[in-house]
Amino acid sequence: MNNTKKISVTNLRIGLCSLMVMVCLLIPKAVVAQDANELFTTFSPALVQIKSINLESGQKSSIGTGFFISASGDLVTNYHVISSYVQSPEQYKLEYVDDQERTSSVSVVAVDVINDLALLSSNANSDVFFKLSEQEPEKGSDLFALGNPHDLGMIVVPGTYNGVQLKSFYQRIHFTGSINPGMSGGPTVNQAGNVVGINVATAGNQIGFLVPVERLWLLVKKQKKLDNLVDQDESGVLETAPDLIADIRDQLIENQTDLYQELLKGEWPSSTLGGATVPKEMSKFMPCWGDSNQDQEKKQYNQATSNCRLDESIYISDSLRTGFAQIGFNWIESDKLNNMQLSHLYTLNLNSRYGRNNAGSDDVTDFHCNESIMNNAVGDVVKGMTCIRAYRKYEGLFDVRFHSLLLEKDNQTLIGKYFLQGVTQQTAHAFYAKFMENVQWN
Repeated sequence: MNNTKKISVTNLRIGLCSLMVMVCLLIPKAVVAQDANELFTTFSPALVQIKSINLESGQKSSIGTGFFISASGDLVTNYHVISSYVQSPEQYKLEYVDDQERTSSVSVVAVDVINDLALLSSNANSDVFFKLSEQEPEKGSDLFALGNPHDLGMIVVPGTYNGVQLKSFYQRIHFTGSINPGMSGGPTVNQAGNVVGINVATAGNQIGFLVPVERLWLLVKKQKKLDNLVDQDESGVLETAPDLIADIRDQLIENQTDLYQELLKGEWPSSTLGGATVPKEMSKFMPCWGDSNQDQEKKQYNQATSNCRLDESIYISDSLRTGFAQIGFNWIESDKLNNMQLSHLYTLNLNSRYGRNNAGSDDVTDFHCNESIMNNAVGDVVKGMTCIRAYRKYEGLFDVRFHSLLLEKDNQTLIGKYFLQGVTQQTAHAFYAKFMENVQWN
């Protein structure tokens, strides 16, 4: 009898513990849901939809989300949301729609194209606005992304903070949650409602990316007093802050200087590719990939390739992205092909397209090319072709393509290529010199 009681009590305790575990597991979900609801209810008046309106058609050409960061009507969104206006202010106007469906005009105060941010100013006063967080969340913290996906209305998306991307030149927060089109420029906040990041991109499958709030702090501080940077005329229509294009040019030049200083500093690590020595990963944010045809039974020649690239780029407009870089090598050897066949194969590889065409004819000039025979650092003979095109709006910036053949071997060659976007002549010369120092026969 006593044994039965003991067993029953034990079972009861186990049952109670199991129930408590279930309750504990359920509580966080209920708390998160309540927090999300309270955050959305509290901050809805501080969220707006940003529209770029084409003046000729009178229709919206792009939409995104914006949010107030002051009582005096200062707003934040992504640069790419308002880029059409910045690039062509005579063709577009900007406005926002608030939670009461009221529309108001806005003016661009400042932009940061490197981090895809824009500061806007409006005539409106906002009793509710977001505060910017002054500290980084702990990894695994609950966050809430706010925005207007696909023009369906404002929503809140719970997610998780997973830190800043490590293998990236441009800082982005990895957010586990859905960042959908239309949410761009909206705030992602902690449980206190303070902004920790700005919605910017998605990779799908619950992988979102945010601009860290530190980048917004820098832009805000750079402007000092936002309400003194934009004048208001008698009609009440806000004027565009002057020289945004010149400011973007300065940002691009400063960024490419920082990027290539990082890529060119120190010695490049090297690896063997066939009978040659080539650079391998020059930086953690420029990974390399390789391949070969050694598994092909009826091959007429041996081939091995290596390609390293910066997978990120800077959005300027729908027709222009810049900041991309790529470097690659193709080693070819054959004792089955005759000299004419080898020469034809080399030519095909040398002239093959390389890099990305992220610019339209209104953005850049045509490529102008020059061929030359030169020697590398150890005296190997190199046939090279350099092609350059200039940016039309952003003076002093160029795209550069370089293709080369490493000669002096009867039955083999090394084809080297690189493509640099949005670089100055000084950077282009420095990269060329570094390239020539690091490619040679074994």
